[in-house]
Amino acid sequence: MSASTTDYIGMWYRARARLGIDDRIEFIFIQPSSGERYTVALRHRDHDGVGGIAESLQRMGIRQPSMPQSRQLYAPAIWQRWQARPEKRKAETPQWRRFSEPASESNDPLVESLSPEQTRALYQRAHAQKVSLNSMLLLALQRAVSDTLLTNDGPGSWCFPVNMRGTVPMPRANMNLSSAFYMTVDQGDSAAHLDRTIRSYLKANIHWRYWHLARIGRWIGQPGVDWLCRLLLNGPQHCGSFSSLGEWQINFASGGLPADTVFVCCGPGSPNHPVANGVMVVNGRMNLALKLHPSLGAPHAVAQQCLQRWINWLGAVT
Repeated sequence: MSASTTDYIGMWYRARARLGIDDRIEFIFIQPSSGERYTVALRHRDHDGVGGIAESLQRMGIRQPSMPQSRQLYAPAIWQRWQARPEKRKAETPQWRRFSEPASESNDPLVESLSPEQTRALYQRAHAQKVSLNSMLLLALQRAVSDTLLTNDGPGSWCFPVNMRGTVPMPRANMNLSSAFYMTVDQGDSAAHLDRTIRSYLKANIHWRYWHLARIGRWIGQPGVDWLCRLLLNGPQHCGSFSSLGEWQINFASGGLPADTVFVCCGPGSPNHPVANGVMVVNGRMNLALKLHPSLGAPHAVAQQCLQRWINWLGAVT
């Protein structure tokens, strides 16, 4: 594979897989009437969430919607990519609960779907508070994790992915083309505070710094990335990666599926990002997925409780 088409972000997931850490993203299709579930599992080393959505829809024979692009119109100047971290607050190391019940044998992602009315109500509340829906989702997720999985109530660290399509070269549109930044979230925060924090990170172009750092495989190759990955897995501990994949209009009937099919994706998580999740608004309905990494040893009932608390904290009780 030439340097121009190498998925340098994917190198990190290949390195994780060599350490025995699952790198599958699961793209889940559920028929509401029967509950029948079909999953397309793709390797994260080959696709990010947005790219995997396109690939999974293609495999299901569903007409492709347009792929979302970065909200940035152009890449910032080099000096603008190395600004100071805008947030001074530090996250605490998560202290995970120990569970007496046996861990769940099945680790399939749990999925809940909100009604169109509940989804509209969330958008209206976000608009009334002048905040993004993502700020409400992330705050509710931190509160749910604190309620069900943590023994400490301090602020946690979350990875916040950012779609880079349209501002970076795209040898393949469905490859890993996302960067990220890490932000601190406390259960006592307001959605307005998180909204300002997210915007400050984006304005400071912290995701561009991580984009360049994550592509270090250009110079050190896969063996160097493997070595760094081992070091980082023993480094700072985070709550998880917040995977909000935006709004989609999908013609499921074009692939022979019911028009009201529930579709969502969920990443694999890892020992130092154990709360895997996914949020999509598809055809006007919000779908949420949650998966706890086996390293937490959490039973199925706890995972279900965490997902329900997430929805409850959103104020959209099902």
